[in-house]
Amino acid sequence: MPATRHKRETTQKARALAVRVLAALTSIALSTLALAQTPFIVDQWKLGRRDSGSTLSYCVDQRDPDWPVARDLAQQIAGALLLEPKERLFTEQMITDNLDNLYRILQESCDLFMGFKLIPDAYPDWMTLTRAYYRASYVVVVADGKWKSLADVPRTGAIAATLGTSADLRLTQYLMSLRDTERWQRFPMANDEAALRAVLSGTAQAALVWEPAFQALRRDDPAFARLRAAGPAPLPAMTADVGAALLSSESFLRTNVDQAIAALAADGTLARIFADHKFPGRIPQDSR
Repeated sequence: MPATRHKRETTQKARALAVRVLAALTSIALSTLALAQTPFIVDQWKLGRRDSGSTLSYCVDQRDPDWPVARDLAQQIAGALLLEPKERLFTEQMITDNLDNLYRILQESCDLFMGFKLIPDAYPDWMTLTRAYYRASYVVVVADGKWKSLADVPRTGAIAATLGTSADLRLTQYLMSLRDTERWQRFPMANDEAALRAVLSGTAQAALVWEPAFQALRRDDPAFARLRAAGPAPLPAMTADVGAALLSSESFLRTNVDQAIAALAADGTLARIFADHKFPGRIPQDSR
């Protein structure tokens, strides 16, 4: 009798399991059909992750010089996707300086993290970037109004450059191609503000910095108002594209955000955001 009861209970469990499996397969099939029939802007990427409903969660680092532009753009992207924008604003050194922290934040809090330069092979495999939403330049900044380009800066002077940027790498390569007597001194700096303050103090005669950072500092601190941008020659023009970071697994989300950025570029929204903030950014050709 106990053996018969055990067999019957086992059979009942098997039937119950089969019912649950069938229900799960049906749910998956319906979800797949819904995806196939909804060509644009829905929140199916949320399946298997945190449940944030009909919102687009985005992160902005307030230390970035472009953060007001990034905030406005993220809200416009959410609107294009028919989603409610949900912002998380960071003000401390904890996210973009540590990719392990960034991974945790993207897992827990943000669909997008705005403001990453599109540098090939610079990021880990778990991370991907959207298409660029703006392009900006690195600029040579001087205090002497008579200097129209870097070529006018005496070779006995020094150039302050933010360590590790693509512009700093280009400057280093150029200096190494010259004879010792033809080289400017290069002062590596921790950030753009430090490079610009070196020019203010006379420690360096020029700074090679990210133009959005230069404009933001000029706006916020009158001390930088007497500095001006000069031409980069003999260096070539140096630019970088900027997009938003997200998890590589979020391919559906990335596709839709890319489409939204292209639409906002095409209808003039991006240009209006730049104009509203007097921002020195341009729309990359492949985002039009």
